[in-house]
Amino acid sequence: MHIDALAADRLVQKLREFSRSGLDEDERALFAVLLAPGIAQAYARDDVSGYSVTEWDPRTFPESLATALRDSGVMVVGLDD
Repeated sequence: MHIDALAADRLVQKLREFSRSGLDEDERALFAVLLAPGIAQAYARDDVSGYSVTEWDPRTFPESLATALRDSGVMVVGLDD
């Protein structure tokens, strides 16, 4: 799957804006749970941790999206609370 870096950057920015302005606190928590596996995959450094996070093949996660997420600093925190 080829997704260019500019598209990935635009997507991350839109997700950030949507979560800030379009969702209340409870909705943001649910949204984070929905996105957590993909964000965790972006930060995964080896295949073993990637398989434990998701059931889909981590090789299909676009590197441009992983880079955009890492560069933007988007992280999901507080899911264990």
